Amino acid sequence: MRADEINKAGGLKVGNDVYHIKIVSYDHKALAADAATAANKLVFQDKVKYIIGNAVGATCNAVQTVTEPEKVLFSFVCWGTANLGPDKPYSFRAMLSQWEVADPFYRWVKEKHPQIKRVALISPNDTSGKDTNTAVVKALKGLGFEVAADEYYERGTKDFYPILTKLLATKPDMLDVAAAPAGEGGLILKQARELGFKGAKGWTAGTNPFTIIGVAGKEAAEGVWSPLNINVKSDFVSQTVRRFGEEYEKRYKEVPGVIAIANYAAFDVITKAMQDARSLETDKVLAALTQKPFDTVWGKLVLGGKETYGIDRQFLYPMVISEVRDGKVVDIAQVLPAALKK
Repeated sequence: MRADEINKAGGLKVGNDVYHIKIVSYDHKALAADAATAANKLVFQDKVKYIIGNAVGATCNAVQTVTEPEKVLFSFVCWGTANLGPDKPYSFRAMLSQWEVADPFYRWVKEKHPQIKRVALISPNDTSGKDTNTAVVKALKGLGFEVAADEYYERGTKDFYPILTKLLATKPDMLDVAAAPAGEGGLILKQARELGFKGAKGWTAGTNPFTIIGVAGKEAAEGVWSPLNINVKSDFVSQTVRRFGEEYEKRYKEVPGVIAIANYAAFDVITKAMQDARSLETDKVLAALTQKPFDTVWGKLVLGGKETYGIDRQFLYPMVISEVRDGKVVDIAQVLPAALKK
């Protein structure tokens, strides 16, 4: 979409030159080996210097083995903590991860629901789950909450009653299904309700509450808060996000999610940085990228994350908290990552 907008407006003016943008894409099928093959093709065969849009942590790792040594600027939505760092200066995350979401989400919980003191977490027993729980525990402790339980389960589990019996014995005020995928998160909430849990519910890493509602049922899913789901038709998103949603739906016949918006914004920021740098050389564009905030579809976007990753390579933008009400997902608040308040 962004490439077409730029090309229709006469092209991308960088210094005294004007460029027509061409998108080159490959499908890596979420497989690391295919991602490495695609990255090698892009960089060495197609001579691409900018890659935008990759997802899934393992594929990001594979692509970075090609992009970093070749100084190719790489923007992605993968959540792996190790995908950003001083050893990966050409890599950027365009979507908020658990590290950016957990603190503002629980700051909102503390402000709006002060009766919640003790929080229990449950996530899959793998890197994704542990990364997410670690981020949430850090946020909870920093805000003065008690961590009632920090539990893990094996992916594919169907019977959560034993682990939930142990978890609920800690008397949490809130249960966060943290990094659970939607189907398993729904089962956890359904079985927690059957065991008598009536407290608050959260899904820190959740992007599709509709599946949770379908699996858990309306009653068990009622009240679930998610800081990552986004409704482009909501009153809590900016006018530019709503307009983007309308254009996207007109073009692709579906409503966009957060990843579509994140990649559009990344493309916009990188092309604006090219114009600021008056160059297509990645080192010069990198310098321009990291010097100032940018106005984007999100509104103000800044690069941050040094405290977490050792380098400012995380895109930060306003986030929206949603709540499940009577089987529907309703946006209820907009909150800002700390760096956007400065």
